[in-house]
Amino acid sequence: MNNVLIPPEISVYIGVLVQWGFLMAFLYSLTTSINNPSKKAVWLSLVMAISYCLSSFIDIYNFSYIELFCYDVVTLFFILCLRYFLPEKRISTYLLFGLSINSLLFLAMHIDVFVRGNYEPWWFWSFYTVVINMMDIIMVSIFFIKKDFLRLVHVMDKLAGFIVRAKQGG
Repeated sequence: MNNVLIPPEISVYIGVLVQWGFLMAFLYSLTTSINNPSKKAVWLSLVMAISYCLSSFIDIYNFSYIELFCYDVVTLFFILCLRYFLPEKRISTYLLFGLSINSLLFLAMHIDVFVRGNYEPWWFWSFYTVVINMMDIIMVSIFFIKKDFLRLVHVMDKLAGFIVRAKQGG
């Protein structure tokens, strides 16, 4: 696992596959909500599809990780706004988790490559490559699975309950 970095030629195809996944998630959410008054999944999938489609305009051969970080932060902002106005727990939790991890990794790669000037592959680059792609798959799949398959919502509820009890008791 010394050099798991994906060449730009292959990264383009992975990016297109993820964009296609979010577009399919939007279309799936749209068709399954036709007779359902709740359109929360439609709005969340629309935000993700737009975000990932807009990020396709970044030149894969000449980009900075800070641009990707900014895209994810803006998308996080929109997801948080939607979560406030259209409370949807499961999908938004997974999207917030995935986007937060991705944005932190983009920021870390920016610091490593552009601030520290490191151009030699090391274990973090392999970790970055694997985790970024895993988070994208998880975010696309939550629209189709619609179950708390990683138990993130369960953990967040337990953590919130613990914090509330700690504030009341202390």
